Amino acid sequence: MRISKVTDKAIIFDNGNTITFSHDRDCCEWNYADFSILNPNVINYNYDFNEDLDFEEKEEGFVFGSNGHWIFIPCYSEQNGYYSNDVDIEYNGKDVLNVSAKEIL
Repeated sequence: MRISKVTDKAIIFDNGNTITFSHDRDCCEWNYADFSILNPNVINYNYDFNEDLDFEEKEEGFVFGSNGHWIFIPCYSEQNGYYSNDVDIEYNGKDVLNVSAKEIL
C-alpha cells in the first residue's frame, strides 16, 4: 500500500487505510500530529508499505513503517503548560500509540 493523500488530520493510503490522531481536550490545549511534513516534494509517496504497519514512539512524535522503511511524524502541543500533551495515534480507527507531544508555548 502506498500513501495516496495527506491532510492535516490523516495519512490516507491507496487501499483506504488511514493513520489519524486524537486528543481529549482538558480545556485550552491543541495536541496534534503534524502530518503536513509529508509533502510530496519531501517524501517518496511511491514506497510500497506492508498493510501491517509498525509504530514506535519517539521523542516528540512517532515513526511508522515496514520492512525497515520508517517515517517520522512530529507531534506538537499548543498550550500554556498546564494541560496534558498526550496524543493518541490511530491506525484504521484503533489506538496504536499514545505519545507525548512537544510543547509549543
